[in-house]
Amino acid sequence: MKNKFILLSLFLVSLHGFSQHKFLTYSAHKSITEAIRINNELIAGRTSFFEKQAEEKPLMFQKTKTRVIEFNRLSNNLSKYIEKLQKKANTEQVLYDLLVDDFYKDILFEKEGGLSYKGKKLKIKIDSLYNHSIKINVHKLSQLENFYNGHFKTNDVFYDHDGNEIDYFKYHFYDKSNYGIMMSMNCLLLDVKTFQLLYYGTIMSY
Repeated sequence: MKNKFILLSLFLVSLHGFSQHKFLTYSAHKSITEAIRINNELIAGRTSFFEKQAEEKPLMFQKTKTRVIEFNRLSNNLSKYIEKLQKKANTEQVLYDLLVDDFYKDILFEKEGGLSYKGKKLKIKIDSLYNHSIKINVHKLSQLENFYNGHFKTNDVFYDHDGNEIDYFKYHFYDKSNYGIMMSMNCLLLDVKTFQLLYYGTIMSY
């Protein structure tokens, strides 16, 4: 009887731990997807406001408008590609580990560990946004520079927990589980949206 009670207690503890893990997993996922949704709404509002300003004062905003159009094109292009890669994103299959192992890993990485065709394409789009971000930062603002260097500089050197040098993708996609890669792509998507808002904030203050 005592042994049965101990086994039952262990089972309930493990079940609670499993449920708590799933709850925390769901909460983290819910928070980031909600942040992406809110940023999308803010970006739409800022874009509309800027376009009205550009119409009212075309000479004042002529150069800036050209920069913003290209910036938004590259940002939206990257965002749409991330969303396209996330075939099963935001579904119970990912949240509750129902996908086949390495589903997302095989999308971004080759068996040897290098980037796949789609992974290389993602890198090209990140690099395009990074290079354009440098170009449009005409006032050399540190808040812009710090952000694009910290989030989109794929040729930077990163370090793992043991101090070994690793590249951008191994650093940002260190968790190769389906959930880990989905969340990493969600974080990258949120970074793009946040940077769009940051850029709007800076150009509207000049």
